[in-house]
Amino acid sequence: MGVEPVVVRKVETVEALEQLLLAVIARGNPVVPTPTRQGFPRPVMERHCGLKSLSAFERTATCWSISGNEVVYRIYEWRRSDRYRGVREEAPDSEVRLPADTPLKDVARCAAEAALAQGISALNR
Repeated sequence: MGVEPVVVRKVETVEALEQLLLAVIARGNPVVPTPTRQGFPRPVMERHCGLKSLSAFERTATCWSISGNEVVYRIYEWRRSDRYRGVREEAPDSEVRLPADTPLKDVARCAAEAALAQGISALNR
């Protein structure tokens, strides 16, 4: 579930995306109470992206994860599934692994490079 605060910026360079990622990571993950069915909010991305529906956003967006544990950081894309409609699956060919002792700045840079490289190749398809 998407929640506020949302940061919307046009990013064209690895450095700009790296700085944005570091700022968002420093902010942390908010604890969000589970809404009731009646109180479930509208998708927050509709308002911020100027699209008419969440499905329009999902069709045009790329989704990346950065996860880490005591052994490794993993950076990978979630792509639309070819098998299941409306589902995203990990894209193993996009995965980058870094040792767990990698400085966070380097992890953010690597994630920015991977995401922007993938975005550029998607535009050229």
